[in-house]
Amino acid sequence: MKKSFIICFLLIILATPCLARDFIVEFIEENYKETQAKFSYDPLIYHSIQVNSSAGPKILILTGNDYNYRKWLRHYIAQNKEFITKISDERVDEFILAKAYEIDVTSLHPFNEEKWRKDELKDIDQNTIQGNNHILIVDPNVKRTHLIQTIVRNMGYRAKIFKTGIQAFNSFKLQPEKYKMVIAYHIIQGMPSDKFVEQVLKINHTIPIIIDTGYNNPTVKNEFISKFSGFRSVHLKPVILRELKKTIQTLIKKNA
Repeated sequence: MKKSFIICFLLIILATPCLARDFIVEFIEENYKETQAKFSYDPLIYHSIQVNSSAGPKILILTGNDYNYRKWLRHYIAQNKEFITKISDERVDEFILAKAYEIDVTSLHPFNEEKWRKDELKDIDQNTIQGNNHILIVDPNVKRTHLIQTIVRNMGYRAKIFKTGIQAFNSFKLQPEKYKMVIAYHIIQGMPSDKFVEQVLKINHTIPIIIDTGYNNPTVKNEFISKFSGFRSVHLKPVILRELKKTIQTLIKKNA
């Protein structure tokens, strides 16, 4: 009789679902690094997110091998500041006390609790770039960007071209670690070029940026100098094609 009671008790415990507590957190900053693993096609990923929560500020160290979910999450937090972390009951005290907390990436969810859909990943994949040797070019002039792209490609870099500042910044903020450099014309559509550069610097204040002031435009140059004189990474100059290769090499090497 006693043995039967113990078996029934264990079955009840095993059948009871693991309860979890939801913590609403506010996104502050992301740190993402991706390298290629030796003898494997799978990337080695370090991914952490600094957040504020009701339990205080935390660094969430994201683990797990669901690469598609991770891409979706990065896309989500690039546009939304709040999300939910699900913490199992037995680890709530550990989460509350910890400053840095390891958590599976699939335990993070949208604040509105809508489940992510895999068909959304098709749209995300179109905006996701591979490798970390890209140069972002934002310029409405197709002929000019084509010439710059040719030089960039011949140097072994990949050119990511946008006609508007909004498109360029949306790509940059999603994967800033993929870009080595930014080249922006002083007049761009959708967002003033100075605002675009300001937003890029908020994410990465050391990335080399060339603002193409055009030829013989001292007024334009002086206008940008007054705004970016405190940033060593911002360079105001006309993009002269015969000098561009050397300029890119110098700035990227200096920032390495």
